Amino acid sequence: MYKVIPRPKGRAALFAGTRGNYYDLGDGKRIDVETTPVWCHRCGGIRHGESIEPVGEIDQQLADLRNPRSKLYQLYAQDYLEECKDLGPHFCRGLIEALRLRRRWRENRVSPPKCIHCGSTDIVVFPINQPVPHPAGQGSIEVRITGMCSTYFNEWFFTPEGDRIPLNTKPTYWHFPGKPEWNRPGSGVEWLRDHWGAQGRCVSCGCKLSGKCACPKCGHTSDSGS
Repeated sequence: MYKVIPRPKGRAALFAGTRGNYYDLGDGKRIDVETTPVWCHRCGGIRHGESIEPVGEIDQQLADLRNPRSKLYQLYAQDYLEECKDLGPHFCRGLIEALRLRRRWRENRVSPPKCIHCGSTDIVVFPINQPVPHPAGQGSIEVRITGMCSTYFNEWFFTPEGDRIPLNTKPTYWHFPGKPEWNRPGSGVEWLRDHWGAQGRCVSCGCKLSGKCACPKCGHTSDSGS
């Protein structure tokens, strides 16, 4: 979630991020479209625009995810949920595979960033926490990050060059392309535990258990949801 602050006059307003936008790489692979607030001159307002990082930034992330001492590795290797115990290193390996795809896409990308709503490249990317001259008026605009919010998945698909692919899709709330087992509330943790084959813990008594095996202490199963 962002806060847009116009100066010297005007009212600050919240601007939600967007998700559920994907590049179709044409070989059955998809990666997320990363976005950031931009001013689109064609749309005449603040919109979501592509955020295209340099290849070097992706390479640094790949190096960090292979280094257990790096802050990035330690961030993802933490066990935030008891049900996801010991999944951290597996998350890192999954992220490495995703970043490899992203690096391949980035190396071949030619077009500058576009507005994901209209496809125009006539955009101004707002720096975060830094006032800049209003792109279409007087005064200045500052964009701040205020926190996180949960939004619907757009279900928008784009070519690797950022052009919208016209598909008859509708926004959804629970969706993960290619993972139907994720597409229901509460299913993510169970899928991760079973998919990665890592040791989880019984939510009833705390004993370790694997996949859908019954807890040897209390008989609770990892997929019973209670």
